[in-house]
Amino acid sequence: MMVVQSVLKVENGDTLGAVRGVLKSLLEKNIVDALLVPLESPSAEQVTPTLVKEPAQLDAANPLAPVMQLNAAALLVRLQKENPTMRIGAVMRPCELRAVIELAKFGRIALDRAMLVGIDCMGTYEPETYAQIARASTRAESPTDEMLRWTRQGPIAPYRLRGACQMCEFFSVENADLAIGLIGMNVRERLLLEARDDIAAKLNLRPGGANGRAKALARLAEIRKHRREQAMASAAEMLKDIPSLLGVIALCTACGKCQAVCPFCGTEAFIPSAARTGEGILFSDLIRWARRAASCVQCGMCELACPNQLPLAAIQAVLGRALQKQYDYVPGRSVEEKLPWATA
Repeated sequence: MMVVQSVLKVENGDTLGAVRGVLKSLLEKNIVDALLVPLESPSAEQVTPTLVKEPAQLDAANPLAPVMQLNAAALLVRLQKENPTMRIGAVMRPCELRAVIELAKFGRIALDRAMLVGIDCMGTYEPETYAQIARASTRAESPTDEMLRWTRQGPIAPYRLRGACQMCEFFSVENADLAIGLIGMNVRERLLLEARDDIAAKLNLRPGGANGRAKALARLAEIRKHRREQAMASAAEMLKDIPSLLGVIALCTACGKCQAVCPFCGTEAFIPSAARTGEGILFSDLIRWARRAASCVQCGMCELACPNQLPLAAIQAVLGRALQKQYDYVPGRSVEEKLPWATA
């Protein structure tokens, strides 16, 4: 399989319109039967992944909105079960794409029945913060437009983003059948498209490259690396010894909200004993926690759901680091890579 790189011209500075046009082509040309895509519904204040089958429905699509209500990889699992013959195109952020790859290793997602469409991610706001900004904004000054102003340079004011996004180092697209590049681009004039050669032919993409993207990606990576090191150092201090670890566990009220939103918690190897038997925390649960941490893609949905505001994304990163480092394992990097805890 070859990848074709192309530059898409943006008409009249309408970046979102250009993205919607690409997505509509996937349905109009029958490349997919349906698209799982973030939709502004019932208003621009709420952006939620939704399955659509008609191109006209994509007039409300906004995969550029800097907000994330859930990890759509978990939703794709359910949609594939409910629609076993449907080829679903999934429009996702890089962390969601990486979750898809991990879930495919457990047989929970069939990659041959999915078309993965990835879009660069500058980061996301807390849903309530996003809704507040959206309510106070006009379309010309929406949260989406604010985010787009930063794409060419790379950095965005990190303190405004969710904690998991502040420390995210995987913001450009990998393992997608079609990738839409924003970072390093003057997105009011053009976008970068990278597609499998068969998809590129169906979309009539002409080969072409883009300058300046590598510098912007490197600049953003350096900022995120610094934030990640700070967050992980703080989390490591919370886990430095048994009393400290027990102190973190004591803050947990076992409400289950983090497990409800984690894309991996429906996987048998990760389900804690307490959830299955009603017993307290067992040593085996700590093993399952470490396994889940090794596959964690840092989407931060657990942290977003935690009522006690524990820095779960950083804690997961610290817990998974040993296995990842020992086996040179990056969650979601390749479906061919064996899970580190399953490696003999």
